[in-house]
Order: sequence, then structure tokens, then C-alpha cells
Amino acid sequence: MTTPFVSFDELQGHIQAALQAVELPGDAPPIYLIRNLFGTVGIAVSDEFEDDDRLREALDRLSGALRERLGAHGRPAERTQLWVWPDLLDTLGSAAQEIAPGIVLAERLTTGKRWWSFDGAKRNGRPIRYALYSVKGGVGRSTTMAVLAWDLARRGENVLAVDLDLESPGFASALLEEQARPDFGVADWFVEELVGQGDRVLPELVGSPAWRRELPGSVWIAPAHGRAPGEYLAKLGRVYMDTRADPWTARLRRLLDRLEARLEPTVVLLKSRSGFHDNAAVAVTDLGAEILLFGLDSPATWTGYRVLVEHWKALGLAAGIRDRLSLVSAMTPSADSERYLARFRENVVDVFGSCFRRTAAGSADSRGDPASSSGMERIPSDPLVIYRNRELATGSPLRRISESVVMPAYASFLRAFERRHEEISESATQSAEGDARDGAHDGAHDGR
Repeated sequence: MTTPFVSFDELQGHIQAALQAVELPGDAPPIYLIRNLFGTVGIAVSDEFEDDDRLREALDRLSGALRERLGAHGRPAERTQLWVWPDLLDTLGSAAQEIAPGIVLAERLTTGKRWWSFDGAKRNGRPIRYALYSVKGGVGRSTTMAVLAWDLARRGENVLAVDLDLESPGFASALLEEQARPDFGVADWFVEELVGQGDRVLPELVGSPAWRRELPGSVWIAPAHGRAPGEYLAKLGRVYMDTRADPWTARLRRLLDRLEARLEPTVVLLKSRSGFHDNAAVAVTDLGAEILLFGLDSPATWTGYRVLVEHWKALGLAAGIRDRLSLVSAMTPSADSERYLARFRENVVDVFGSCFRRTAAGSADSRGDPASSSGMERIPSDPLVIYRNRELATGSPLRRISESVVMPAYASFLRAFERRHEEISESATQSAEGDARDGAHDGAHDGR
């Protein structure tokens, strides 16, 4: 008999059909459907329930239904079911979603795992973090990092800029004079931290550009590598390791926390890797950062962001992400800019509308009109606009940033960013004060 062709994208629909065809016990434990690295689907259940004959019979029926419907993505009968140690099931949560009551679809992935979750925890009382991300490179994030650091410092902020685009280092070299470059970089910290020497390199991990001396605030740059890259490729191959104690994400958080404790910045700028790499995902989803999404008005930009939006929608992450998100129209042409920006806004509404639409009460907008949704007002109607500037595009002026060089391209962007930053700062201050009042009230209550 010929096996029916079922594509990877059709699997979830066929899995749902198999689940509807099989009646599972109402008191069944969580059932994990695991899609492995080859894309085949099996069943895993805690071995605490291995002696439950009624559950076994139900899982046999489900196994048969899956084999019947999934074609080559199904598994042979003897390999469909696994009774596993409960703690092993807990490790599947980083790339898993509940697709039916009590049924979890878990993905075993080599990459992309970090796009499956979003850390919505508030960072009250800590520096405000901004992650600069794009699905495609070459949109001016490095230049924007430098300009933002300069502008924030001239307004009295203390700024830490961290280069997390480790596969494409060079951001710091455009800003730091040779004598200002630190001995070590981010990649060095990750490698030395593996053998307990992270704190030894931390004091030599940042440098400051010469132009910051003319500003009331401070600017520190943490580059991808130090003054001498050394065996950079060998180090890069060890950066993303999960250790027995911590996943890579926890190690990155620890680096940022220690830099922040040491330098006491008020703002932290994070240049993420572009594209869908896990490194990029961590900066966007797991560090409690405000997100600046850069893009050109091009099919490549909107196709890439549509992939992310559909993923966030499927996982129910949109509500947590939307309030931290701002769109940036990068390298906007000065000629006919009004028409260009109108088209840019239309594409934002088209791509992000269903993900970010909500009413004033925060619920879904049943009218289906993106323009009428209060949650959509900030994102599509007022993107942060950066104009194309040939002099800045070369990168050479970044070691001698001045208002005359920056403002032709960035005046509109900086005004809009300043308004957004003030809103975020005010909200963070109010939250911190509320937490302090709650703490004082709890302390007084405990004292009684």
C-alpha cells in the first residue's frame, strides 16, 4: 500500500484529526506528542502511569490514528510510545505548546528553540534595555546603536551598548579608537566563564569612545571581541553552550546583570544578530528588553516578519510582545518619503495587524478593523523613521559623532524615540514606586 504524502506543514491538522478520533480518559496525565529532529511524531507519557491499563489502551488507539494519518511522519508501532522519567518531560517545555486540553506538542529542534517563549517579567528598578533586531542585515542597526548611545548620553543617561551580533563582529571597531578597545569581549567572557574565570575578564570587557568625554552622560561599549580577536572562531564555537547548571540564556542574563551591577547604566542597548538564529531570539524574547524592529519597505522584510508574527500568534505570545515593540523604518529615502512611509505603514498593518489588534480593554477587536484598534495606534501609524544618509552609511563618522552629521538622518527618529523612552521610564518609575509601597505595607502588616 502506498503511504499517503503528508507534508510537514500539514502535520498539525492531521494530529488534531487523530485526537478527535480517539477518546482519551478524562483523568489522563499530560500526553506529549514529540516531533523529533526528523519530523516524525511519537507519544511520551510519564512512567508513573505505565501500569494504567485503561490509559495504555487509549494510547494504543491514538498511536494507530497517528500512524494512519501522518504518512511518513508517523512512527512504527513499536516506536510510537515512550514511558519516560517525569523530569525528562519537564525539559521539553522550551519549545512546546498545548494543542488540546492535556495534549502538548513538543518540538526537538537544533535551532529556533528560543522563539517559543517570551519573558514578560518587569524589570522595575533596573536599567531599561533596548534590543535592536531585524530579519535582514544591512539596515543600519550598528549606526543606530552608536547614535542612540550618543543622544542618550548627551541627555545625561549612562549607556551600556553590548554587541551580541557575535557572528558578525565589528560594531565596536567603528566606534572605539585603537587605544580605547578593551582587552576582552563578550565571546571571551562566555568562554572563560565555562572554566570559572568570567569575573577575571569582566573589568576589561568595555571601552568608551573619545566623543563621550564631551557629554554629560557616560557611554560604555562591550564588543564581541577584544583588542586582539585571538582564536575568535574557536571561541565562537563554544559561546552558545548550555552547561549542566545553566542554559545559554541564563549565562547571557548573568553577563548583563554583572555588567549592569558594575557600571550602573540607566540604559542598555543590545545589538542582536539578524535573522532567526537563537542568539537573535534571546535578545528579543528573553531579556526583558524593549524591542526595536528594523526594516526596509521590501518584500524580504515583510515576508520575514510575517513568519515571526504567525509563530507568535500560534503560540499565544502576541499579547506579551506587542507592548514592548516599536517598528523602525530604516534607511528611508528622502525623495518622495511621504509615499514611501504610507506604504511602509500599510505593510505594517497588513503583517502585524492580526497579531497586535486589540480593543481599549485589551481584548480582540471583533470588528476586524486594524485602524480602529487602540493597541495598533502606536505601532503602524507612527514608526520611528531614519532617513538614508550616505556619510553615515560608511561608518567612518561614528568615531567623531556630531550633531551636524547625525541630525539630517536621525532627527525624526530621535524625537520619537525620546517620547517612547520617557513613557517607558515613567511607567518603570511608577511600577517601582508601587512595588516599594506594597513592600512597605507588607512590612508594616508583618510587624503588627
